[in-house]
Amino acid sequence: MNILRFLLVLLILCVAINRSALAFESEQNTHTHQQARFSELGDLLTVEQAKGRFAWLSKCYDGLLVELWERMHGTTDIVGKEEKLRQLKELWFSDAALAAGKAQYLTFANADFTNPYQWYAGTSVGQACAILPPEYEPVALKTTVLPRSYCDNRSYDHEWEWISEVTVDDFTHQSEKHGHSLISGKVILLRANQTSKVTIKPGNKEPEFPSYVAVRVWLDWDHNGQFEQSEMVYHSASSAVFKFLLDVPATVPEGLTMMRIATDAGGGSDNACTRIHYGEVEDYLVTVR
Repeated sequence: MNILRFLLVLLILCVAINRSALAFESEQNTHTHQQARFSELGDLLTVEQAKGRFAWLSKCYDGLLVELWERMHGTTDIVGKEEKLRQLKELWFSDAALAAGKAQYLTFANADFTNPYQWYAGTSVGQACAILPPEYEPVALKTTVLPRSYCDNRSYDHEWEWISEVTVDDFTHQSEKHGHSLISGKVILLRANQTSKVTIKPGNKEPEFPSYVAVRVWLDWDHNGQFEQSEMVYHSASSAVFKFLLDVPATVPEGLTMMRIATDAGGGSDNACTRIHYGEVEDYLVTVR
């Protein structure tokens, strides 16, 4: 009887320990995913695109903009819709901000920043209105940081292969699988005329049978908004983790620029704007000092 009681207590303790471990692991994973999702939040617009977004929202979702104005002011005074929109526009596109090459714009997602439908508001008044998913809401008022927009690229399929982690010196970003991810909430700092260590970990649906993928990395050193073939800083293919040294030029224009990483089990292309087949494209903000 005592032996049975001992075994029963031992079983209960084992279950409790396992549950605690699983709960801790789940909490850690959730935190990591939320951090990643926040960094991948929304899109990265230029000043002109930000102006276009305000015009698009004024056309398609003027009631939402009015509600935002009312939340900001909390007043009972009677103010017309057009005046509310004018005040918002003046606030987000002030002369001082535009003179500095800056503007503010809304981005949208779920309350937990997942953006499962990859839905983005328009960037031109000429674009047709698109239905905002019912569970979506404005989740950030972002500020433009790049003077130029970059070509779009994404994979046709990312179910089996994707980019799971990118490390540049002390910078690390982990993410789940997407056709394209824009990591707009973090900035990679590179040192001029020095060498940085880069690691790229591919993600695989079946880790025990990793796919053979090609990886390419481009960095817009001259800030002209294009990933030229001469700016492809790395190209390799493997079924393992990619590690390489990145030589940073001695002279690079000040400000933020973009780094693009693409993995493709279909071989990929040296053209950073050619859509990839099986993998993921990730864009990172970079500054050189």
